[in-house]
Amino acid sequence: MAKHVMKTHDLKFASRPSFLGLRKLSYNGLDLGFAPYSPYWREMKKLCVLHLFSSQRVKSFRSIRENEVALLIQKLSQYDGDEKGVNLSEAMMSFTNTLICKIAFGKKYDFDYGEVELGSGVRKSRLHLLLNEAQALLSEFYFSDHFPLLGWVDRVRGTLWRLEKTFMELDLIYQKVIDDHMENSAWPKTKEHEVVDTLISSCK
Repeated sequence: MAKHVMKTHDLKFASRPSFLGLRKLSYNGLDLGFAPYSPYWREMKKLCVLHLFSSQRVKSFRSIRENEVALLIQKLSQYDGDEKGVNLSEAMMSFTNTLICKIAFGKKYDFDYGEVELGSGVRKSRLHLLLNEAQALLSEFYFSDHFPLLGWVDRVRGTLWRLEKTFMELDLIYQKVIDDHMENSAWPKTKEHEVVDTLISSCK
């Protein structure tokens, strides 16, 4: 059985399951991680291997990684002796999002897209909240995926509204990033192009 799945019919099992949240937030599977196995996926993989994930490319982002790690350590050290402690999951999520945005967009996510007031003087990046919401929606249970006749339950529960709202807000941010890079005026000149620059160049 394993031989049939892993070798004989491996291409039939090469794609990820297609769920509603995944399809919506990945533009119907247009990214490398969630695209079904196809000529498009192979072309995307080749582009990423050659231009985004090569050893030279990864090394070029070393200074960004080192700087963000130093900032994380500095931030955690400020909680020394704090009775409330530190939410390590939150700190690591913030670190990961910041690192990815710096490499991909060339900017930190925590101040470039506005902040949201959460009460008690606590403020968070709008993009940070959107990414957290997107992560929750990707793992959400959708009745329409498993019981199509009960798809209306997703609308009643409000999950479809949350999914559409999050998608639209993220789409606006992505479009702003692309427009800014296309104009090439709001972004500082760096020795290495960000990931967005590479992808835009490949489309020209």
